[in-house]
Amino acid sequence: DTILARITEREGTGPYHLQVTIMDAREVNAFALPGGRIVVLRGLLDLTDGPEMLAGLLAHEAQHVLRRHTTRAIIQHASTGLMVAAIAGDVSGLVAFALEGARVVAALGYSRRAEAEADAAGMRMLLGAHVDPAGLIRFFERVARQHAAAEPHGVWRYLSTHPVGDDRVETLRALARRAPAPPVPLLPDYDWKDIKRICSVA
Repeated sequence: DTILARITEREGTGPYHLQVTIMDAREVNAFALPGGRIVVLRGLLDLTDGPEMLAGLLAHEAQHVLRRHTTRAIIQHASTGLMVAAIAGDVSGLVAFALEGARVVAALGYSRRAEAEADAAGMRMLLGAHVDPAGLIRFFERVARQHAAAEPHGVWRYLSTHPVGDDRVETLRALARRAPAPPVPLLPDYDWKDIKRICSVA
């Protein structure tokens, strides 16, 4: 909550109330649900090496919410029948639509355009909050290495839901060089390993 408040303080969250949920699953993934909930799987949390890395991922996912990428993807993937039921207000249709939406989000792969928008706007959000962007860059460097090793499946679900382009890390580095001021540490009075351990217990 503290990290999310820090990165959204300057730009705000528009009509959304962003919330973060840590889900106990070993896959390395995170995704944004329509309405503002960001789900981080414990496998991804365990992989983070500090609060700045998590802040970068939260900024990226927050932009998927603010730019309605997830909502658009669900609408594009949902069947016409479900859409008609949702518009007509049929309760059983709405339940089916919600289930379909959850299924789509779990396996959602954003377009390169949506990813580029989330990257750029997420980086601006970090820099505006004076958060060190190196954590986000390190994470995508790891993703790129996994992609190069042809390991897009297994626990690295992030690869299947967030397509990786060859120039993505370089673009992030170029954006990071525009930092208007030196970064201010996140959670300097806490041990990150302790925080991850608390989340695991919870």
